[in-house]
Amino acid sequence: MRKLYTAFKGSHNTSFQLVNQINGDRLFLTNSFQCLEKDILSLSTDYDAIYMFGIDKNLKNSIRIETCANYNGESVDTFFDILSLEKVIKDSGITYTISNKPTAYLCNAAYYHMLKKNRNTIFIHMPSIKGMSGALMNQLLRLFE
Repeated sequence: MRKLYTAFKGSHNTSFQLVNQINGDRLFLTNSFQCLEKDILSLSTDYDAIYMFGIDKNLKNSIRIETCANYNGESVDTFFDILSLEKVIKDSGITYTISNKPTAYLCNAAYYHMLKKNRNTIFIHMPSIKGMSGALMNQLLRLFE
């Protein structure tokens, strides 16, 4: 099964720190609307699953799974098996929520463009450095490696 892991560039970004430690295909997205779309459109390989990670500074030692993206008035839902992912996350002891209300910034735009390319994509928000414990980072590494 071919998997791709994405995060936003920046060494102080916990999504970058996580994905940088995962073995496998990785894509680090540029922190601008135009450039991240180019980054995603440049992907030439078809993946069975794409795991996207981004930051929500309001999260504290928990993650949020996004079920859809909305960009320029168009909503796109994921085809990712969220129930299976939820079971694995729950079994690992990670605190999480599931959201069907897209954010309105770079994460949402990146998710939208990736979903248009591959509907078997999931976006997971995680805490910033301030809200991230070492234990949660280790749990996420074990979960996705």
